[in-house]
Amino acid sequence: MFLDNILNDHVCQPIKKSFEQWYKFMEENIEFWLPDSEWHTITHCARVLLLALFIGHQKGLSDEEMDALGMAAIFHDSRRLDDGIDKGHGGRAAEYYKDYCREHDLPYDEQTYYITYYHDQDDSLGLSEIAKSPSLSERALLLYQIFKDADALDRFRLGPDALNVNFLRTEEAHGLVDFAKYLLQKSREINS
Repeated sequence: MFLDNILNDHVCQPIKKSFEQWYKFMEENIEFWLPDSEWHTITHCARVLLLALFIGHQKGLSDEEMDALGMAAIFHDSRRLDDGIDKGHGGRAAEYYKDYCREHDLPYDEQTYYITYYHDQDDSLGLSEIAKSPSLSERALLLYQIFKDADALDRFRLGPDALNVNFLRTEEAHGLVDFAKYLLQKSREINS
């Protein structure tokens, strides 16, 4: 399994089972439009998944909230057209998620949809759209921030200075900067 060397570490034990389930689901079911992407691969989504679950566990999220983060992580970059900014890939991925749930008779979660849809947008837009939705609670704002941090923490794949830690939203993410670097290093060792 991907990242076994890290997952077997005692700090990952609380999220190991959940990570393995989501990773397997992603590997077996999610179609990526850019499967040969240099930056936005299944491996990137796996690291974001691990980081999101890690932050969510530290925040004491419910199982339902952890599932929303997991689903967002595995779908979020599935509908990219290129490796650039590609504004709108979040919206395409959110629609893919919604359609996938409908076609496979899976529970649809509006929080997951919004997190995925706005993850590639400025926080001011994402947070305001989530806050405006009558069907979402204030917890959805927290999930959005956790997800954005998890995705941002994997920016080290773009270069050593690709992450500006001043833009991280949660205290937990600030505490995971070195872990994110380590995670990237370990996943590169596996893939080389």
